[in-house]
Amino acid sequence: MDQKITLGIGIGNQHWPWDQQIAWWKGAEELGFESLWLNDHFHSLGDNIDNPAFECSTTLAAIAMATRKIKLGVLTYGNTHRNPAILAKELVTIDHISGGRVIYGTGAGWNEPEHAAYGIPFPSAGDRVAMLDEALDLHKRLEVEERVNFEGQFYKLVDCPFQPKPVNGRLPILIGGTKPKMLRVIGKHADIWDSGLEPDEYAVALTTIREHAVEFGRDPMAIRGSTGVWNGKVDDKVFADKVRAAYKAGARQLLFRYPPTRENLDEVPRLMQTIMPELIAELEG
Repeated sequence: MDQKITLGIGIGNQHWPWDQQIAWWKGAEELGFESLWLNDHFHSLGDNIDNPAFECSTTLAAIAMATRKIKLGVLTYGNTHRNPAILAKELVTIDHISGGRVIYGTGAGWNEPEHAAYGIPFPSAGDRVAMLDEALDLHKRLEVEERVNFEGQFYKLVDCPFQPKPVNGRLPILIGGTKPKMLRVIGKHADIWDSGLEPDEYAVALTTIREHAVEFGRDPMAIRGSTGVWNGKVDDKVFADKVRAAYKAGARQLLFRYPPTRENLDEVPRLMQTIMPELIAELEG
């Protein structure tokens, strides 16, 4: 897999009214970002959970209609939030709406109070990781089989038809997580791994993931590392050092994350147009 730097932007579907958010989402493509990421929460985050919070799959479909080329994903779907076959149907539908631009971003799920608020069961940490592994096995079969019969520990499908298939045959998979059991699942399934670990820890975890990939007969270098490099803080030297450290640790997808307050957004065009081209030339040169 190509390991050149790509730039993504996380503009969570939280805290702000729709008209303001859709302008930011559409603007991300105009700024030259290659991927756009929402989050999967049913209420807003932080101290005030009563702010606007748009459901991510329906929001992603709207963004697919409003953009032309930027890749679209969620950082990350909570696997426990939906039946995985239904989620696969949602994602493939959006993939067709967008012309094949969807990335399947997923994780084990973590927000216990949110699960309680919406009546969603919250299994143990070990079960949530095992559920994610099984859900991804199921998803891969849905992508290639005409009818799927599946009986696992957590999920069951009976003669399940699944059409259409993804535009490009399969959806790339991004997984977020850092615990040892998760790193193994990532090595087995992921095309992209996202984490906010500090650079030294990040490099060790990425090495571990790639070792697991070899155990599963995969090309370890086909797994791209992803991490955040900007979240509203304004200091060009600090930003440049963070980009360099992320690259050295193995990250090749570098993410800007709009803060909930949306402060300092006027810095993003400048960073994209002046600082990032120089850094990419330096690092890839």
